[in-house]
Amino acid sequence: MMELPDYCQLWDETYALALEGKLSSGDTEDSFWSNQENVDRFVKHLLNKKGGRIEDNIASMHIPPGSTVLDIGAGPGTLAVPLACAGCQVTTIEPSVPMGKAMEEYRQHMQAPHISEIRKRWENVTPQEAGLHDYVIASRSLMFGNLRENMLMMDGTAKKGVHIYWYLTSKSSSWGHEDLWQSLHGKPYYSAPNASVLWNALNQLGVYANIDLKTKTNGHLYSTVLDMQEDYYGRLEAKEPWQKDIVNADLDNKYETTDAGIRVPSTSYLAHIRWEK
Repeated sequence: MMELPDYCQLWDETYALALEGKLSSGDTEDSFWSNQENVDRFVKHLLNKKGGRIEDNIASMHIPPGSTVLDIGAGPGTLAVPLACAGCQVTTIEPSVPMGKAMEEYRQHMQAPHISEIRKRWENVTPQEAGLHDYVIASRSLMFGNLRENMLMMDGTAKKGVHIYWYLTSKSSSWGHEDLWQSLHGKPYYSAPNASVLWNALNQLGVYANIDLKTKTNGHLYSTVLDMQEDYYGRLEAKEPWQKDIVNADLDNKYETTDAGIRVPSTSYLAHIRWEK
């Protein structure tokens, strides 16, 4: 019988390789989301999205009104604000100050109730700070190592259930990292560990989760070509004119002009991993 790998160790090793490959000298894990321009582009891109992905994710979790919810890596409140509007008592874990400001603006715009905030990365939060909540959620925000400890703490923080949305295929594949990173930065790009590694790791930890597949084929939508280019420059860390020329040439072969705006076609596969306590 073939011996299975230690999936927690596999996650940690893959994550470390991906992190080392994408960081420039002087960068940290939080550098990208601490940049106000990157956050502004992310929020604008989020608000322009069509197709009801957020509504679908919230409906898939079946979290009843009145529940306490801990949202790990909440970003600009993508799920936290709608859940608060639906009557949940929400606490967020989010290290980025610009993201926190964006969430507060979004909360006020939606006239949502107060949302408690913890301005830290999840792996730096103590069990006492995290507290206990009916539900713990994390949407596309599992960029950390030490998976064993972090997932067990996540499980221990939830009284009723946990919902995680994570990539079954590389989140960077639709942005062109694998195709362009070598040309842009002189080194290969290593993707973060995917949802199959996470699901197998949970099984080895004694957490038996369900997994559902969510497919997105709409691609990335922008109001102008310049908006598209600026978003890709940030995600691909293209700062020099020659790097931007490479990105532009690649985009010229990909983007389409539609009635809804400028679209870069792509297909991504997101897993909804969930378990009840």
